[in-house]
Amino acid sequence: MEHQTLDKTMSTSPMLPKEGGDDKMVIITPSNGVGKILIREDTILANLHGCAGCGKSQFTCGGVKNQWSVLCWGKQSEKKYYCLLLLISTTFVLSMIGTIFFCFTNTINDAILSSMVIRNNSLAFKIWKRPDVQPHMKVHIFNYTNWERVKDGLDKKLHVEEVGPYVYSQQLERVNIQFNGDKLSFQERNHFQFLADKSNGAHFDRVVVPNLPLLGVISKALSMNLNSLGQLTLSSAMTWANHPNAFAELPVHRFLWGYDDSIIDTAKPFLSLGGQLKFEKFGLLVTKNGTVSERFTINTGEYDKDKMNIIEQFDGNDHLTFWGSPECNSIKASDGSIFPPSQLDKTTTLHVFYPNLCRRLPFQYEKTIEIVDGIELYRYRMPLNVFDDPGHNPENQCYCEIDTATCPPRGIINVTDCTMGAPALVSFPHFYLADPKLREDILGLKPDPLKHDSFIDLHPTLGIALSGKSSLQINIQVRKSDMFSSVKFLPNGLILPVAWIEMSVEELPEGLRSLVYHGTYSTAAAQLGLTVICVIAFISSGVCLLCTFTRRKQKPCATLKVKIPTELELKNQMS
Repeated sequence: MEHQTLDKTMSTSPMLPKEGGDDKMVIITPSNGVGKILIREDTILANLHGCAGCGKSQFTCGGVKNQWSVLCWGKQSEKKYYCLLLLISTTFVLSMIGTIFFCFTNTINDAILSSMVIRNNSLAFKIWKRPDVQPHMKVHIFNYTNWERVKDGLDKKLHVEEVGPYVYSQQLERVNIQFNGDKLSFQERNHFQFLADKSNGAHFDRVVVPNLPLLGVISKALSMNLNSLGQLTLSSAMTWANHPNAFAELPVHRFLWGYDDSIIDTAKPFLSLGGQLKFEKFGLLVTKNGTVSERFTINTGEYDKDKMNIIEQFDGNDHLTFWGSPECNSIKASDGSIFPPSQLDKTTTLHVFYPNLCRRLPFQYEKTIEIVDGIELYRYRMPLNVFDDPGHNPENQCYCEIDTATCPPRGIINVTDCTMGAPALVSFPHFYLADPKLREDILGLKPDPLKHDSFIDLHPTLGIALSGKSSLQINIQVRKSDMFSSVKFLPNGLILPVAWIEMSVEELPEGLRSLVYHGTYSTAAAQLGLTVICVIAFISSGVCLLCTFTRRKQKPCATLKVKIPTELELKNQMS
């Protein structure tokens, strides 16, 4: 309502004539106490637009030297009042909701995690399908320097010399992908490239190593309870093979990635593998290069982020069949690249599934570390007793042989059942933390606690593994009978170290570094900023809303300047 000033209205008599003897008159004394005037309470300014309802309690008078003002107060516009009330109320409600969201929830982090769900054709899917991170694989091979002297009886124990490492970069790609709701099935395709500048040795270095095909075929024949005639026939056939001895001298790249060995062709009729082998040429790592045969099914986290990247099936099965309990046969684990952030509470044991070991391995929180840019990560380390015998770690009882209840020595896990029958065993490098007898049987082993450990460094909010290391050793066990002359000089049950392999992430690509940086700082800053804004808006709008309700002020709609009459004039007017 507009404020009107009646500057030209001057009077020495009542502003409106008196009508009727019963009309009430109000005597107003200016604040300076000089002069009085009679004003009709019910009619003063009643004919002015917007001043209806003016009364004694709805105006004030201020005295000045020769004149004073009558202020008529009218109500504010109802439309403007309710628009203002609606605006303040809306701000109050929205700021209250925002305060609750940003103070008591991780809204922004949840939004980021939602974007990490592996949806078809999403950015997260493209990163997952072909990761920019290229881990380094370092292969340390045990070179047997005196096996012929042991065979000839000149030395009692075999001696090994560690050579390498031979370093390779790994490029992983997921192929043959199929979506089924929140499930995702795929195979892995690996490409390993030799890094000569990072390696301690050339690709064509020659090493003397255990003859894995020979030892594997002999063990398989014995496990099949092949009769003496069958064993003799097989032994005779293998004497004509291109590598008939218990040890073979091979170039490094052939030993790792495949070489022709007639022993495999000779032994095919004796191998109960359904007539199929997973390789054409034999090599220590030949099944890991190219497209692997195993098929994984993971949960994408589309409907449940607590299951993000958790393995649901392995080769079509939701559990393994190699071990003696459901817990040991469980495949509920991550592949080690991403973990559900809800599991990173420092008390939960994480699990990583290792197809080569036919089992999952535990990782437990150790400490919080700081990397470049001040980003904090949670370090989870593989427990030192993970390969202990049941006497030292009762949870490993289920990893003993089911039929015979035979357990491997301390520090060893038997993975024969998932290596096509080859007597393979896995341990920490150089039999670290294993039964001391294993190191006494082979000379030249030197465990190093600083080198031979396994850990993962995880971003506590995103659940991404940003760095880590896994160090495991491959061994083979000698099993023999009198029919196989090539292994007669070796003690039965002797465990021969073959090589130990370290997988590590040494450098993050710029794109991932940027993602981690913004996931750490930008989201935290945004959450803090929005929280402060919402709190301030909540408090301010609350105060404004309270004032609007309790102090709905009326504004003056007119001002009348009146000359102050003298006492004589007042008396005349009274008469």
